[in-house]
Amino acid sequence: MKTLEYDVLVIGYGPIGKMVAGLLGKKGWNVGVFEKYDKPYGLPRAVKYDHEITRTIQSITPVEEIQKVSVKVPDKYVWCNGEGKTLLEIDWSQNGISGWPSDMLFNQAELEEIMDAASKSYPTVDVHLGYEGIYLNEQEDHVSVMFKKKDGEVVSATAKYVIGCDGANSFVRENMEHSITDLGFYNDFLVVDIIPKEEMKFDPMNLQICDPKRPTTRVSGGPGRRRWEFMLLPGETKEEFQNEAVCWELLKPWNITPENAILERYTVYTFKAKWVNEWRKNRLILAGDAAHLTPPFMGQGLSSGIRDANNIAWKLDLVLQGITGDTLLDTYTDERKPHMIKLIDAAIYLGKMICTTDEEEAKRRDEAFLSGNFPPFPEFPILTDGILYQPGKNNLAGQLSLQSVVTYQGQTDLYDNVIGHSWMVMGWNNNPKQHLSDEQIQFMEKIGGKFVHLTNVEGSKEKVVDVEGKYEKFFKDNQVEVIVVRPDFNIFAGVSHAEDLSKVIDSLKATLSPRVGAVGSI
Repeated sequence: MKTLEYDVLVIGYGPIGKMVAGLLGKKGWNVGVFEKYDKPYGLPRAVKYDHEITRTIQSITPVEEIQKVSVKVPDKYVWCNGEGKTLLEIDWSQNGISGWPSDMLFNQAELEEIMDAASKSYPTVDVHLGYEGIYLNEQEDHVSVMFKKKDGEVVSATAKYVIGCDGANSFVRENMEHSITDLGFYNDFLVVDIIPKEEMKFDPMNLQICDPKRPTTRVSGGPGRRRWEFMLLPGETKEEFQNEAVCWELLKPWNITPENAILERYTVYTFKAKWVNEWRKNRLILAGDAAHLTPPFMGQGLSSGIRDANNIAWKLDLVLQGITGDTLLDTYTDERKPHMIKLIDAAIYLGKMICTTDEEEAKRRDEAFLSGNFPPFPEFPILTDGILYQPGKNNLAGQLSLQSVVTYQGQTDLYDNVIGHSWMVMGWNNNPKQHLSDEQIQFMEKIGGKFVHLTNVEGSKEKVVDVEGKYEKFFKDNQVEVIVVRPDFNIFAGVSHAEDLSKVIDSLKATLSPRVGAVGSI
């Protein structure tokens, strides 16, 4: 039996596995990807991601490819009661800070095609389809995993770390010590995806009908598709709803018939709210649905998994280089789990609105929302713990950084396409390097950092020109002169006075340097 050797094993090749493989492959690490299915799942699943996730996908995939498979959410996400009265509106039509529309609609099969091409474009990424994990053995300095194909072939692979991106029934999770927090929020929904044969207009495009007689969702399924989600009522079973005739009957009130639409996919999902308490144990790491499950009402399931990928990838890169010890990987759970829990809480807030089937309870809900006497909608979370400079004391630490159009050395494009994707030290109308010692500059360059002098003066050859004026506004509105940005686009620190940058870099170095672990340290 042959044994394949890698730096990192990624088990599961859905969008999260593809993202991790692409990010690590871009850094030149040898990544072995193993997926138990021998061909891609070509039907719809997730349908929305936000601006931060679009930017993350941009880091491995050309903008034009993303634009082919995604469209901007054109209007508000409306929640109404059974009588059609509006209870709540969420505006998804704005532009986000990340250089993309706030929210995008897509077809997952098409998205995965471009992510697959991106991952495989890196020569160090080795993808194996049709190999199911059957045995895992974690040792002091590596992990060994055995995989089996349907024809009986067995392959052994080793790596320094294993990332389980293998979904709710994760093989990796079952082979690591773990405990789970389950909020007990369970609801069964029949999810129906159609392809219209003719033009269909819906106003609004995205609608939640909080009708106790049958809570129903009607949203876009990405370009050229529509989706309905029908909640199963008490006493109804999954088996009776796994039926094409039932789908058409439920679609009939919407004037959707076999004559004007193709029934692309239908299945019953159980929406859940739960998470693993530790997403990393020694050399085993979980990401995406393997680590957490959220109800879909915020549209943040896939987005959260992509955030996982972006967070763990830059940390693994530093660990594998030997720049810092592998205790840095503990901050993955510290940072991502609280963020995820807040999104799950927000999804449950919305889920309780729509999933009410008791008439009296629904009436009380309607009265509260129609009178404005309802609990405030949870704010979208930022990072509050982990690799941040004085978290809670700095007005930007943990917030997302801006991406806008810039010009540098004759190239005009979105910032990441021009400057790159790494640690950034960005100064407005000042060169950040002038505030640092040679040793500090060398440290930042060692971890992949870039120094950027932003300006609004056109024709500056050595400076990055702010084409749309958004960087100038960002720095002035936040009263900072320099920001230090992590590779996952979260701000490590905002510096009000550029001369204080030295303290920030010393803090970052101290945060990373002492983290002695199995791989080594500075």
